[in-house]
Amino acid sequence: MVAQADKTAPIHIKMEAFKNLQVIKDYYLVLGGGKIGTDFLRYALKNRFPFVLIIDRDKNAPASREARVLKTRSELVNLLREKAKIPLREKVTEQLPEIEYESIKEDKRESKKEDKRENKESEAYFYAMDMHSIPFLLGLGIPENIIPAVPCHAIAYMLADILQFPVREAKNRGSQAGLPEIEIPEKNSSGENRPVNELLILPEDSGLMSFFKTLEAVFPEDVIAGSYPEYGMLFFSYAREGEICPDNCPGPRDRCLTFGRDKTKTITEYARELNNTIPGWVFESHQMKPGIGGLKGVEFKRNILEVLEFVNMFQEGRIKKPEKSEERAFFIATTCTCHGVLNIFYVT
Repeated sequence: MVAQADKTAPIHIKMEAFKNLQVIKDYYLVLGGGKIGTDFLRYALKNRFPFVLIIDRDKNAPASREARVLKTRSELVNLLREKAKIPLREKVTEQLPEIEYESIKEDKRESKKEDKRENKESEAYFYAMDMHSIPFLLGLGIPENIIPAVPCHAIAYMLADILQFPVREAKNRGSQAGLPEIEIPEKNSSGENRPVNELLILPEDSGLMSFFKTLEAVFPEDVIAGSYPEYGMLFFSYAREGEICPDNCPGPRDRCLTFGRDKTKTITEYARELNNTIPGWVFESHQMKPGIGGLKGVEFKRNILEVLEFVNMFQEGRIKKPEKSEERAFFIATTCTCHGVLNIFYVT
């Protein structure tokens, strides 16, 4: 991921903005318009999900051919304001990063539309938008359901964009080449402190490696699908190397029927046990359809607010800031019954 812009707002302002955000009922936001995103879109249309918005940085993504394409940001803003029942004349005051609201003419007829759900076909829209613009979307209302359909840890990216710090992609996970280059500064280009950084651990740092191994030990070896301390990441799965889960797997909690494997605990339950070791937040993925999971907007909002409060307590001096970065560390995990990914961060 390319480092974000260096403009930031105080965390307490971000917190107030998030508290005031509405969770919009029946709003499904799909991050990614490729195979998975398009599969979910078809399912949503078949089952008449009321309102689906798919975003993808590729304007020609497959999902763009099966949904109404929004061509301008004004169209997008008008649409989401209508869904959130925000009068178009009102100025949105959420101070999330990189949100710029365009001047939009008031349309009283649109603002007075009633939302008639019964016997109504699905509304499905596509908008070409980069992941970095998700805070902009959130500033218009939090979806009731968020479906990550991108090949990255979407929650980690969202947190990075909200708090304005860089996240590195683990494109060559496991490679030891060039590791000294992955260290990222605690200050941005203007010299201001970043509130949070990734905890990227070099092999020669025995203290941090020991810390990482302690976290890793919370999980059974047979569910750890990848361990990359150089990126501060852990991957989990009940599937073994070379095994491919079926597209329409229902994700049973107690036993994997596909591979005949018992599950003592779900990956979500294991991840939550890590809270006994360090602070952290588990974003649970709930099944939206067989084979595709999504985050509940209410849980997402609560977790993000708690993360912001955690960081803010250090910044305001309500928590004494330890010298060692691992003592200021916390984790963010996205998990379901069978799979998961975890990133480790630290307050600067």
